Amino acid sequence: MARADLHVHTTYSVWRHLRIIHPRDSYSQPLGVYRRALAAGMDLVAVTDHDTIEGALRLLEEPGVDPAKVLVGEEVECRFPETGQWVHVNVLGLGEADHARVQKLKGDVRAVCAFCRERGLLAVLNHPFQSFRAQKSAEAYVEDVLSLFTHVEGLNGGVSTAQNLAVNRLCAEARSAGLGLVQVAGSDAHTLRRVGAAWTEASGATAAEFLDEIRAGRCRVGGTAASLWGLIGDVHAVIGEYYLRLYTGRGEAAGAAAYTKDLLVATACLPAAFGPFPSAVTALHQARQKLVSRHVLARLSSFDWPRFLAAEPAAAQGGGAP
Repeated sequence: MARADLHVHTTYSVWRHLRIIHPRDSYSQPLGVYRRALAAGMDLVAVTDHDTIEGALRLLEEPGVDPAKVLVGEEVECRFPETGQWVHVNVLGLGEADHARVQKLKGDVRAVCAFCRERGLLAVLNHPFQSFRAQKSAEAYVEDVLSLFTHVEGLNGGVSTAQNLAVNRLCAEARSAGLGLVQVAGSDAHTLRRVGAAWTEASGATAAEFLDEIRAGRCRVGGTAASLWGLIGDVHAVIGEYYLRLYTGRGEAAGAAAYTKDLLVATACLPAAFGPFPSAVTALHQARQKLVSRHVLARLSSFDWPRFLAAEPAAAQGGGAP
């Protein structure tokens, strides 16, 4: 059996907020992720940056890296066009042409999933309830999930325990109804410290064989999720690395004028960046996840599972139990 942490970020993941000062969501170098993952007991190494495969491609170019151990992936931010709800889809095993196509389609999650099925790419719904805010009923959202995905992230190292439990319960209920919904796991690491904390296990000596086993549902998950204090520590570590790079001439802005603007704006934000604000936002985010997860858990037992089975053949044809 081989292990891989299927959800890891590197410095190629750009933070979607505060673009005015060019922050990144992680400052882990791809080679550092590779070494840390192997040291943590992973047999294969996945790089799944936000909307790019650049980190994985750069890793493949590094001397001493075994290409057979590298899983090329990306976490694609897609939308349900009818509600605007965003969801993160982990696409694994893709190449540059696939990446370009996925990026053109990501405004409609259904189009992305259809393309992945057509190309035989593994598409995983990461942290399924993180963006759910009752844009539609819980039952309607779960019906969408079952119609589009055969694999979901059942253990995410960066979300609340309540959300992981809600996904586990969703998979158990779906399985009882005859719907194949396979769980995978990843740390969602934005710092090297958390790489390999959660993993997916399957047979396969190479990345391609490993993904084939996961597609077939012959896999299991393991590991742990970070505590609230652990997440807060990671947030402050990323913020600290941003300012360290900015003040030592290694920031992201191109050109003297843009760099000066970053220095001025980021310096003005220093009290908030190193005060209680990031911790408070992280804690509120976790609290919101718990409320949403409890709502979903309360609703799951009343869902019309036979209707899902009859109406959603795509999920019913997915893999087996985790």
